[in-house]
Amino acid sequence: MDSLSQAVLGASVGGAVLARPLGRRALLGGALLGTLPDLDVLIDYGDAVANFTEHRGFSHSLLVLLPVSLLLA
Repeated sequence: MDSLSQAVLGASVGGAVLARPLGRRALLGGALLGTLPDLDVLIDYGDAVANFTEHRGFSHSLLVLLPVSLLLA
């Protein structure tokens, strides 16, 4: 999924779950948090092939996302 679709999905989930108490801030927060795992594209793994194959590795792992989500909550 590309970054724009990931942000739209995060905003949709944030809006569906938290729109009543947070309003539009739920959309913005959902979009930002939805793209958080994709920030691993900023890590250089050495070459273009390694960058492509290592993307969505550890940063999309439940072992990483669970503690990060607890910290954010």
